[in-house]
Amino acid sequence: MFGLDMAQFNDIATLAALVAACVGVLKGLATGTPYEALAGRLAPLVAVLVAAVFVLVPAEIREKIIVISVVSLTASGAYTFTKKRTDVPGPNTSENEKGGGTNGGGTNDTR
Repeated sequence: MFGLDMAQFNDIATLAALVAACVGVLKGLATGTPYEALAGRLAPLVAVLVAAVFVLVPAEIREKIIVISVVSLTASGAYTFTKKRTDVPGPNTSENEKGGGTNGGGTNDTR
């Protein structure tokens, strides 16, 4: 495949996943702000810049950047999944607060 052995392909796939995750975090930071549309438009440019950093720096520095990226992205993902969510009804929430009140409608959206 393009003259790459499997190890090189795996390295490229790993870097692509890291670049996508970094861009996703940056876009997530802009969500709900006036800069959300701008972040979406600049995402491809940010992806190229992040990829350039991964590819153009010397190997010793690249390895450290990859470790820093993996640890920080893992930590931010773990925080996202463990922080208390206020939009999800808990076990002590009354039926009216869950959306199942007298209107007969409501949803059980647990995003």
